[in-house]
Amino acid sequence: MTEQTASVHWEGAGKSGQGQVSTETGALNKHPYGSASRFGDDRTGTNPEELVGAAHAACFTMAFAFAAEKAGVATEVIDTTASVRLAKDGDGFVIDRIALTLKAVVP
Repeated sequence: MTEQTASVHWEGAGKSGQGQVSTETGALNKHPYGSASRFGDDRTGTNPEELVGAAHAACFTMAFAFAAEKAGVATEVIDTTASVRLAKDGDGFVIDRIALTLKAVVP
């Protein structure tokens, strides 16, 4: 069993506040995020849906690679895209769909 950690530091109020996301490995190190990168047009920061999509796509892709290897099927390249939809739900929001598209080169 493994356990990985990530952390968030937030300063300020909801809409005007800013956060930073960091991971134990340093893959993300104080990477910015906030309301504008989640709901607006700020593309300099990340957002929770993007991170969930990246994690889901990474896990699914690795699982596919292991399953293909176990079945004796060689893979050369695997690319997976995750599309995460955040929908309004009453006063809040809900992730109501994550669609994964996997493309692989399999000789």
